[in-house]
Amino acid sequence: MTKSMTVTGRIREKKLLDRLILSEHPEFLVLYGRRRVGKTHLIRHYLGPRAELMFTVTGEKDAPIERQLHHFNLEMSRRFYEGAPLPRMTSWDGALELLCDVLERWLENHPAGPVVIFLDELPWLATPRSRLMQALDHYWNTRLSRLPQVRLVVCGSAASWMLDQLVHAKGGLHNRITQRIRLEPFTLIETREFLAARGVQYSEHQVLELYLALGGVPYYLMQVDGGYSAAQSIAATCFSSDGILTDEFGRLLSSLFTNAAENERILRAIASKREGLLRNELLNALGISSGGHVGRRLRELEESGFITASTPYGKSRKGTTYRLIDEYCWFYLKWIEPAPQRILRDDTLGYWNLKSRTPGYRAWAGYAFEGVCLKHAGQIRDALGLAGIATESGTWRYVPWKNSSAERGAQIDLLFDRADGIVTLCELKYRSQSFTADRAFADAVKRKIAVFSKRSKSRKDIMVALVTPHGLKPNAWSADLVQQVVTAEDLFR
Repeated sequence: MTKSMTVTGRIREKKLLDRLILSEHPEFLVLYGRRRVGKTHLIRHYLGPRAELMFTVTGEKDAPIERQLHHFNLEMSRRFYEGAPLPRMTSWDGALELLCDVLERWLENHPAGPVVIFLDELPWLATPRSRLMQALDHYWNTRLSRLPQVRLVVCGSAASWMLDQLVHAKGGLHNRITQRIRLEPFTLIETREFLAARGVQYSEHQVLELYLALGGVPYYLMQVDGGYSAAQSIAATCFSSDGILTDEFGRLLSSLFTNAAENERILRAIASKREGLLRNELLNALGISSGGHVGRRLRELEESGFITASTPYGKSRKGTTYRLIDEYCWFYLKWIEPAPQRILRDDTLGYWNLKSRTPGYRAWAGYAFEGVCLKHAGQIRDALGLAGIATESGTWRYVPWKNSSAERGAQIDLLFDRADGIVTLCELKYRSQSFTADRAFADAVKRKIAVFSKRSKSRKDIMVALVTPHGLKPNAWSADLVQQVVTAEDLFR
């Protein structure tokens, strides 16, 4: 075994991989997650060095079966035949049969193992009519699963394909999966650790500002220059002619989805409202009356981490709301796409410096911060001291009937329904300095409490928590109204 390269964060995933590599039985791991999230890096640099042997084949997008088998052939030659040329392979049956033969012989001389077989970007390897999945089914069930040292790892960015073909497969691979990882973007603390490991020493405020635009996608964070501020890094990567994220949006969707245009249309519709859309609202926005196929597209977007489907507190599944949660996609649609083309041609990095100081940006950042808080609801729960109390978190929204002009609606972006007889309503406020409550804030919070108490029919006591990066500057408007405050420091725990 060789010394492993440092892999930042991923504590839960590392523990699972440790158990997998030490297992006394053959293991079959399915790993999926959006493009650029670090799937390949995790396997190559954490799991690979812990194996006696690692055999890797990576799929090539839109390449024919002949080229995919050529890559397999080269890896076989390199790993087992000291680079000597091998006869051309013509089918996956033949390729996997040869791999099984070679592994069985190799394990006779290296019985301790373990051996990792890593099929990276499996959806690209399994070209139409290639019969790779049938061959993988057959050779896993008949030969590979009989070798206790084998760890088969299949990876793909097309989450819905991975689920349909493997996790929820109804054929021979059904129930054969022993481990499953959906790799998510970094949390805030993982983002700070990742940047620090690359020599980028940002404060919590700078990390949060960067996160609102790029999210926790490792590849995006690798573009950050330690000599730049967060705003400068955003400008360089998103608003310059050679910025890697200037046109990432189109590549991102086309690499993941067969029906990329339709998925993009749905994504744009959901992004049109910050609080998200109900299914009927989405169908109306798309101009269609029934949406059988829309359900599949929504599932693809959700499994790939672009949207979330949540049922508000006290509602049935009919109240499920779809909301855009991918930071980069929202930033692209709001700021990058509308930017004048001359900005990109002239490399006018001052453009973003001006935009980021406008009221429009401050309003947008507030909405984006709400999404970040929803992703870090666990950290907020712990900061509120609820770790030892059974809680259910969620959102809540009340929209009055159109003909009820005297009644006003209310929306609560995050609440905790607690087993100790209390519901904590969270106010999420993004500010670049300490938050100062005013009369408008106090009136809005009191109205939310009144509407929630009346319409949710909850008999529990209500507490209010304020989540804001730099804390609260107490005054008469916040006294006796805000019971707890959660800061950026808490989000980074």
